[in-house]
Amino acid sequence: MISCVACLQVGCNYNEDVVLNNATSGTSVGDDEGDLVENQSWTSSLDIVWNGSSATVSGSVDGVAVTNSNGYVTVTSTVDGVVYNLSGSGSGQLCIYSDYAFQLALQGLTLSCTNGPAINNQSNKTCYVVVSSTNTLSDGSSYASSSEDRKAAFFSEGQICFSGTGTLNITGNYQHALASDDYIRLCTGMTATLNLTAKVNDGMHANDGILIEAGTLTVNAKDECIRTDEEGAIQITGGTITAISQSEAIESKGTLTISGGQVYAQGSDDAINSGGDLTISGGCVMAYSTGNDGIDANGNCYIQGGLVYAIGANSPELAIDANSEQQKQLYVTGGTLVAIGGLESGASLSQTCYSASSWSKSTWYALTVGSDVFAFRTPSSGGSTLVVSGASTPTLASGVTASGTAIFNGMGYYPASVSGGSSVTLSTYSGGNSGGGPGGGGNPGGGGPGH
Repeated sequence: MISCVACLQVGCNYNEDVVLNNATSGTSVGDDEGDLVENQSWTSSLDIVWNGSSATVSGSVDGVAVTNSNGYVTVTSTVDGVVYNLSGSGSGQLCIYSDYAFQLALQGLTLSCTNGPAINNQSNKTCYVVVSSTNTLSDGSSYASSSEDRKAAFFSEGQICFSGTGTLNITGNYQHALASDDYIRLCTGMTATLNLTAKVNDGMHANDGILIEAGTLTVNAKDECIRTDEEGAIQITGGTITAISQSEAIESKGTLTISGGQVYAQGSDDAINSGGDLTISGGCVMAYSTGNDGIDANGNCYIQGGLVYAIGANSPELAIDANSEQQKQLYVTGGTLVAIGGLESGASLSQTCYSASSWSKSTWYALTVGSDVFAFRTPSSGGSTLVVSGASTPTLASGVTASGTAIFNGMGYYPASVSGGSSVTLSTYSGGNSGGGPGGGGNPGGGGPGH
């Protein structure tokens, strides 16, 4: 099976040579060392403190000009290595124009803006965000007219690299909660918590890519929770992610890879969707759809390792779907798998998969592979086929009483301790179900399931 430590740790076990690539050009959009705030040189700082509808700016830096009016602070910088220490509580906006990378140190900031983003970074240089204490950002439901691109409560033209130990809450009332026209990275070593709420569009939205290595990320969104555009890739190597959407929970327009961390994705459309190949090689991953496929790839889909629990809606939707209409295929070569709704027709199953002779909704089951036990609760609705697989021949028991380390938004325990229950007969599963349709399709709208 897999190591629980690998899927539950907040940090990441990842290859330092791994970078996030644009699916079309192959251009690196994530720099392993340069994105880490501790590897930068910070030579000067300004303190900005909000109090109601006003802000106080303390300090001065040669090459940095600041305007400040009724809580609206605009920074124009022509120098490198500046840290902006942000704190206080009030209304207004921080707008940044910078010729160089800079750091935003969030030190207990509550900032709301009624007519635009709370933080509006118009620089295309790296924005290093260091989170400490508890911070809250929100925007208005409508924006003042502007020729600039602005589409989130925290918006950046350039890449955003997060680190730190605190909490950042962002509510997007206009479009997205957090957005970058470049890429977003939750950097290795961070223990910060990001809570994103998007009442209109996406929770976390980036054009070129998203790389999640550590931290705790909770996203609730009307549209996608975590999304890339322009064939940008999504790569998850660590951290703990809970993404609950009224559409697709995690959607990459390019490739999507998960090699570590703990991921719970729930949506009324595909729970996890990729525009290209989709690979899961490690971590603990649950994809729960109430209206479409659990996991859906426009390219090939590779299940190579980790713990994967996928739930698709009723036929013709599937637990795991690859784009067979374009001669793509699902490959199961490793890992521990539970799939409610069956697998793509014509799947290549080099690791033997088994189907349950009978099973029940809203019931606790225990899947044992070797000495490892994964306990999971079946949903109240969904597909009719239950498929399991493991590195060695698994056993399945129904009606168990389970305890242990809770994962998957309370729908699983791993590792689990179980008692009671009755054995379920398993037979070899020979090749998948037809249905699912081309990757990327889905049914918009709808609410989340009740557990």
